[in-house]
Amino acid sequence: MIQQDFRTKLENTVYGVRATALIVEEDKLLVVEDADGFYTIGGAIQVGERTEEAVIREVKEELGVKAQVGQLAFIVENRFEQAGVHYHNIEFHYLVDLLERAPLTMQEDAKQLPCRWIALDDLQTVDLKPAFLKTALPEWDGQLQHIHLEK
Repeated sequence: MIQQDFRTKLENTVYGVRATALIVEEDKLLVVEDADGFYTIGGAIQVGERTEEAVIREVKEELGVKAQVGQLAFIVENRFEQAGVHYHNIEFHYLVDLLERAPLTMQEDAKQLPCRWIALDDLQTVDLKPAFLKTALPEWDGQLQHIHLEK
């Protein structure tokens, strides 16, 4: 059975609901490196799935390891354009603990991408997406934050 996720396209805009894993160990964030920048692990929430379940599923699908969801750190309303397509995402960013050692490769379908640990203090030096994490994560005070992004 094909799972339906919370993404839909209307004209030139994709609307979606995403769950993201903020995997932080020893003041370093685990990110995936792609040709156009660095990303956290995560993806679209499936219909009928809780956001916490989506994070665990995404970590398992992309890294192949088990995870435990921690605190919800950020709820983000993210509007941006990429490759001529407009996006409007509602994103849930959770702190996540890995229950197994993280690989240094992310697998998504047939695509493999390298993973890197980047010190929180060095996030400003890389093209991290979403960019708000460069400052918000190192300064995070433990309280849930609601962020509006528009570009």
